[in-house]
Amino acid sequence: MGTPAEAKAKSQLAQDKSTLTRKIIFYAFLATLIADTYASKAEVLNHLTLWSFILHMLYFELHLPSKSSTLTQTLIRLYHGPSFCGSLALFNMYLWTLIANPSMEFDLAPEGRATWLIYTRGFWLHLGPIFCHYIDIQENGAVLRDVYSAAGWNASKLCQFWMCLGGYFAMGLTWEQFNGDASGTYNVTVVSPEVFVLISKAIGVVSCIVAFMVVVKPKLLN
Repeated sequence: MGTPAEAKAKSQLAQDKSTLTRKIIFYAFLATLIADTYASKAEVLNHLTLWSFILHMLYFELHLPSKSSTLTQTLIRLYHGPSFCGSLALFNMYLWTLIANPSMEFDLAPEGRATWLIYTRGFWLHLGPIFCHYIDIQENGAVLRDVYSAAGWNASKLCQFWMCLGGYFAMGLTWEQFNGDASGTYNVTVVSPEVFVLISKAIGVVSCIVAFMVVVKPKLLN
């Protein structure tokens, strides 16, 4: 079973690994955000994808030691659910957008951008956060469970609603108010703007509910 000193050393090693992993993810997200904003002359800041990426970046900036501060616990509860469920919702909405406009990525790319870079960017922005959250739950599942179980927060209906739908869709509706025309942003012409937005929201809602019920609730709240 090992000595207490060995157990402590093993625990510290796991914490150091977690901190390093999250730092790498955070700085990768930050570099992506800066590079994408610069390359597009800030036009990508009108896209829900980049708003979502900022949310993921804020979450992965938090360090998750075994004994988090009260502020860190609060921020985890604030960011984790919307970031995780939102990453899956955005990916599925992205697939729907590609169906509605198969050339969307090429329409929005700066002139002269290489095809391989367009595909790589699309893959990283939409699948990257899902992979990073998978790694995070594998490494920090116990910490997240402790944070959510504090003061019975995991049993709170408000907590569950925020994690599942409230947080990400509060951000999405805010983006919609600032942006005004989701179908126009992505050059959608196959369906009407009203149909595109309605189906996008339905896909997002269902994706968030599935993510919460299949992953978050059984792995982190129970």
